Amino acid sequence: MKLLLIAPAAPELTYSKGKRVHTLSLAVVAALATPYFDDIRIVEEEFEPVDRNEHADLVGITMMTCQATRGYQLADSFRARGIPTICGGSHASFVVEECAAHFDAVVIDEVESVWPRLMRDFANGTLAPVYRPEHLFDLAETPIPRKDLFGVSSSTFNAQVVQATRGCPLGCDFCTVTHLYGGKFRARPVEQVVKEIRQFPSKIFFFVDDNIFFSRQYAYELFEALVPLKINWGSQASLELATRDKDLLRLAVRSGCSSLFVGIESLDQDTLDQSHKRFNKVAVYEQQIRTLQRHGVSVAGGFMFGFERDTKETWDRVYHFTQRTGMMMLSTGILTPFPGTPFYERIEAGGRIVDRDWEHYTGSNLVWQHPSLSKEDFDVLDVLFRRRVYSLRSIAWRLRANWRHPLLHLVMNYTHWWRAYVRDAPGRPAFEVPSE
Repeated sequence: MKLLLIAPAAPELTYSKGKRVHTLSLAVVAALATPYFDDIRIVEEEFEPVDRNEHADLVGITMMTCQATRGYQLADSFRARGIPTICGGSHASFVVEECAAHFDAVVIDEVESVWPRLMRDFANGTLAPVYRPEHLFDLAETPIPRKDLFGVSSSTFNAQVVQATRGCPLGCDFCTVTHLYGGKFRARPVEQVVKEIRQFPSKIFFFVDDNIFFSRQYAYELFEALVPLKINWGSQASLELATRDKDLLRLAVRSGCSSLFVGIESLDQDTLDQSHKRFNKVAVYEQQIRTLQRHGVSVAGGFMFGFERDTKETWDRVYHFTQRTGMMMLSTGILTPFPGTPFYERIEAGGRIVDRDWEHYTGSNLVWQHPSLSKEDFDVLDVLFRRRVYSLRSIAWRLRANWRHPLLHLVMNYTHWWRAYVRDAPGRPAFEVPSE
């Protein structure tokens, strides 16, 4: 029997010169499915299109919200051929009824706990409409992901994705993670993580953990175990957690940490407080960033535009902050009410959602009514901002703070320069998801 696993296309994520990272969840599902299927194939439309005529006995699709429209199209097409379909991912967990209209089965939250029951029902031809785990999955039982099934196209730097921990209890107002994983931090046994890393020839890894420094005890154990592997790795962390223990930070660098993505979000403390991100302190941002840089860690900062208190001057303040601190790069987005978040519930209750086209929920479009800025304001300010931050002059200026990792700095900034000056150049056709 054959299982086809798909990560659908999405605007701004597909067939572009972007940061290309494989979908780890599909490799985990493939590992779970190995005892049940003699043929398993993974197709990620970030790298290659799906062949709708491909034979399969079961199709599994994972979706973020911006991938939902494409996911529905693919599911409808396979079901029309009599092939059962299942879906999972963050969108399926929070928009269950809508997904159920397109799929034979919807998996809510984590798939690992329900997989044996799902496979039993599939074998009997009795798939249930919805599968919801009764408890959080014990990460000690995580199988080694079937990353050997990823397509021939390589990820950025040929990096391997790996996960050591799962969940973030911090509960930011705009984030789905806390609600998706039960608000509890869990960790895999360190020896299991090391075993997985040793199985793959790459020396470059990206930990997809939501906050790899969350547990100091676990982080110490993990980083000590990574030192002899001589790998180079990056991950995600809060500024406060990454800088509060200098010994742990030095150990992280010794273990191969070269870059961290940190969710800065806003330069307005009241905005952070109202978003339940009080642990971010604007007053010490620059000190924290320079602490990481002095230890040899390049900082990629995440900012969101569109908080209630934001004005047109917000973009300018963020630009100057970026130049002043010499951050390696920025990941910027427009505040989006993703289903499953407290922010979505508040905006929905106020009747302020003006665009329900899931393809627009990329974090790059204003889909709700902002109190003082229009969608046109956001579109113009976004283009101008990206061209300022990713001008060649700006890239060269920020390289001074990232001289220990010049290749990383230049490659990541080239991606954004290409988007700002080539892909989105005036007169160039807008990006489109593959047509039907």
